[in-house]
Amino acid sequence: MGIRGYYRVIEDSVLSQVISGDKEIFDIAPLQYQELDIDKFWRAIHYLLCNDIENGEPPGGYVVPVRDDNEIVPGIPVSDITLYYITAQQVKEASDFLNALDDDTLKSMYDFKAMRENKVYPLFGDEPDTDAECFYEDIYSFLMMIRDYFVQAVENGYGIIFWLI
Repeated sequence: MGIRGYYRVIEDSVLSQVISGDKEIFDIAPLQYQELDIDKFWRAIHYLLCNDIENGEPPGGYVVPVRDDNEIVPGIPVSDITLYYITAQQVKEASDFLNALDDDTLKSMYDFKAMRENKVYPLFGDEPDTDAECFYEDIYSFLMMIRDYFVQAVENGYGIIFWLI
């Protein structure tokens, strides 16, 4: 099965209430906002953009915000879900960052061997070199979906909730 990553756009004012603990994330109607599922590629995307497994520096670190500074801690009743947030301003910074990356730049940032050696999820360290191109294509595909999702969020002034389950 594996750990999957999901995004949900959220009004920035509602996000502020969630961050402060005044509103539970689970009180927000699940179908109220469109979600984006990036499957098990959340860690690989973060690693590609930040060259680190977690706590990557902004703005790349905001794309998959597995950062201590972006974790939602207060009032989470479910222990198997880890929640993070990206404010509308951080979404804008991440969106600008993604839009500035062309195909050649992304390809030059990709290091399958380092990802495999570091067992960057969803890799386990024993994948053959022949998997490198397919793995990159999957990462690239999800990055393009994230880029488009962030553009829409910026246009509407939304923040984003990101969770792992």
